[in-house]
Amino acid sequence: MQRQILDGDDVYLQIWQTEQDHVRTRWTVITFFLSVSFAIFGFSFQAKLGLSQSIAIRIAGLLIYWFAFLLLLHFYEYTKFLRGYLVDMEKSGRTSLDIQSKADASNLGASKQLSTTRLLFLFGLIYTVGIITLWLLGL
Repeated sequence: MQRQILDGDDVYLQIWQTEQDHVRTRWTVITFFLSVSFAIFGFSFQAKLGLSQSIAIRIAGLLIYWFAFLLLLHFYEYTKFLRGYLVDMEKSGRTSLDIQSKADASNLGASKQLSTTRLLFLFGLIYTVGIITLWLLGL
């Protein structure tokens, strides 16, 4: 049995593809849980529900939101590892490609201050304050 030897560019592209697949899966999972959270929150406004039921349902939706956020952080660590490995390959000359370094340098048009993680965290805080406000108002 002969072992196939891959050159650096092939390995780099396989890792890059793995990272892209991971990101797609991560966002699919996160989007699912965020959607469930908002659907539950919307359901809590049913007229036939009592105040205590509405509060309990809203808290459940809020907990699902924060669970999704924690999943995002967890999955992001693996993505950071893969991206770091790609940059390491680029810097050490094990590949002729520089996709990740160029992406990091350009920031892909995103500001570090407005990262997706920070935006979802801020929205989560607003979501939490909103639910507390609804509870205090008795709605």
